[in-house]
Amino acid sequence: MTVILGAGITGLSIAYHLKEKNKDFIIIERENIPGGLCRNINIEGFTFNYTGHFLHCKTSYVRNLAKKLIPDIKIVNRNSYVYLNKRIIPYPIQSNKRYLSNGTRIKSLISYLLRNRKRPENLEEWFVYNFGRRMFNIFFLPYNKKLWEYPLKEISADFLEEYVPESSSYSEKVGEYNAQFLYPEYGIGALVSSFAKDIKISHGEVRRVEKKYVHFNGKKIEYENLVSTIPLPELLEMLYIDGVKDSIKENLVWNSILCINIGIKGKLSFSDSVKKFKSNDVNPSKFHWIYFPDRNIPFYRVGSLSNISRRLTPENHSSIWVEISYRKNRPDKSIVNAVIENLEKIGLFNRKSIAHISNVDIPYAYPIYVKSKQNIVKEIQSFLNEYNILLAGRFGSWKYSYMEESILEGKRVAFELCR
Repeated sequence: MTVILGAGITGLSIAYHLKEKNKDFIIIERENIPGGLCRNINIEGFTFNYTGHFLHCKTSYVRNLAKKLIPDIKIVNRNSYVYLNKRIIPYPIQSNKRYLSNGTRIKSLISYLLRNRKRPENLEEWFVYNFGRRMFNIFFLPYNKKLWEYPLKEISADFLEEYVPESSSYSEKVGEYNAQFLYPEYGIGALVSSFAKDIKISHGEVRRVEKKYVHFNGKKIEYENLVSTIPLPELLEMLYIDGVKDSIKENLVWNSILCINIGIKGKLSFSDSVKKFKSNDVNPSKFHWIYFPDRNIPFYRVGSLSNISRRLTPENHSSIWVEISYRKNRPDKSIVNAVIENLEKIGLFNRKSIAHISNVDIPYAYPIYVKSKQNIVKEIQSFLNEYNILLAGRFGSWKYSYMEESILEGKRVAFELCR
């Protein structure tokens, strides 16, 4: 019997593909509903998510699977920006330098040409090598300091390679990076609900994992193979198998996110003080998400689900979500007022128009690739392999990944278990 811990997107993909192969399994989920961070939050007529989750597809397999699960799933042309010095600049900024001032653009190009060409040894050097010191100081340094809440010189060099579009200093290719995504009309939770539709999920808490047994809801469940998609630090805490050193556990580093969901009466807009780029194809007021590198602004990203689907708000309302990263100390209640003040300054809304506001705390958001991370996770997985315990997914395998990658990993793990 295969036991799967966690019914997030990876766990559901494993279960879905095992079911296709007529293999027996038990999938266990702590929460009352499946989906993990891809669940919908339905409250006061608004549909929110646990920050923004979008299905960027590079493979025909996942694209076709999504259409099979939700035949009318929408193909959305990405509309994202960077807010920099009161300018709204199309994302990615490194491919849209023509929207910067002339002086900044020229200095960025010179900085790129004169950059250090030695092999990058940490994340700061990687950004400078790929984009130049000037662009690093303008955007990548302040934004990534806010996102990671960890010194960039202590993070491994190249793990973001496939997630960050390369510099286009000589020819700008606007919109080629993740230019589209798939999104259900009723929110990303509709996708995981479709995954889970015919899958029996056991809800409750796993208290302990031993060799061959999982302690769940007062019972001992025997497993032949155990697949964990839950956060790796949590698995290690419930693991009662001698051999995993406490020093290894202590070297797993991550950040957390406080997500503030806000419902607004009326439309979103920007004040006249914000310089905007507008064309037939691009409209900042219809943004899907905006990056905020400014260190005086407490959040690093703001997104709007109502700009993606009108089904996600009451009529004549809009919605936004706001992401604030933290590590040890969760922001206190004053952060909500600071968020509202900053969003009012750029004119997105007036505080009198707020119809709903709520917070979602995400304790595990981004595993941080400290330089020893790769060896640590390999050591843990090698040890667990002896007991037929597999790690999978973003938090189970302790890696930076996206939805499509989680779905494909679920398929791969299922096929591996069927051999």
